[in-house]
Amino acid sequence: MDVLVKVLEKEGNVFVNVCEAELLGRRFRENGLLLDVNEEFYHGDPMELDAALSLVNQATVMSLVGNTLVAEAVKKGVVHKDSTLKVAGVSFAQVYNL
Repeated sequence: MDVLVKVLEKEGNVFVNVCEAELLGRRFRENGLLLDVNEEFYHGDPMELDAALSLVNQATVMSLVGNTLVAEAVKKGVVHKDSTLKVAGVSFAQVYNL
C-alpha cells in the first residue's frame, strides 16, 4: 500500500507527515475534535507504507493519519496502541523523538 509522505524541516526539527491518499484534503470532526488532513501539511510523495514508517528515526515529529497506516505502525512498534486517537472513525497518531 502506498501512502503520501511530506517531510518538512523547520528550526532544526524534522516533521514527517504521512497519510493515506484517500484522506487528503478531508476534515473529520467528532466531540469537539478536528482532524484536518490538509494539503499543505500532508500532500507529499507517494511511498510504500513500510518505507514511510522507516523514516521515524529521522523525524523529530511523525504524524500518521489513516486506519491501515496507524494499525501497521502499532504492529511494527512505531507507536503504542494506547497513543492513538480516532476522530470520526479515522485513526491518528504522533511520534515524538525529542
